[in-house]
Amino acid sequence: MKRLHLFFPILFFAIQFSSCGNTSGNIENIDWLIGQWQGKDVNDLVFHENWERDGKSSFTGSSCTITPDGDTIYRETLKINLVDGTPYFVSTVPKTKGPVLFKMVQGDAQTAIFENRDHDFPQRISYTLENNNHMKVKLEGIEKGQPKIERLQFERVLQTPLNNNGKSDSIKKDTFPKQININL
Repeated sequence: MKRLHLFFPILFFAIQFSSCGNTSGNIENIDWLIGQWQGKDVNDLVFHENWERDGKSSFTGSSCTITPDGDTIYRETLKINLVDGTPYFVSTVPKTKGPVLFKMVQGDAQTAIFENRDHDFPQRISYTLENNNHMKVKLEGIEKGQPKIERLQFERVLQTPLNNNGKSDSIKKDTFPKQININL
């Protein structure tokens, strides 16, 4: 009988610790992120994110910020890849020293949270699905020695372009804004 009293607490803690290992989430749990997203801030800057599935164990994406005049002021390539079985958010910004990796610390049907405590800003990226067509993104970290938080509201882009007859065509895969270089 004494052995059974020891067995159940050990079994309880083993189950608890094994489920703790799953808090990083499964990449299939964040399929809701797939699609084209757009948001606008108080300065009328437009933010775009585009995510698609790239095989069974990764996502690819891109992000950019566009001024009200249509100029692209920020662009990055995004990925979510499995590294040793753990999902990582990978951001690559042109003209930087390389990609920045953020480990997934939570991933479920409504939330995807990635952290890199060694990075300056952001150190934490949180995606929260509010409903099927709206999501919040929160960027947290340290900038110039001070804590900083940025909050962005995104809406899923559902509109389809109109053709010459004024009717909707099917959604084009390459509707993401392109960078324009103008030589003066």
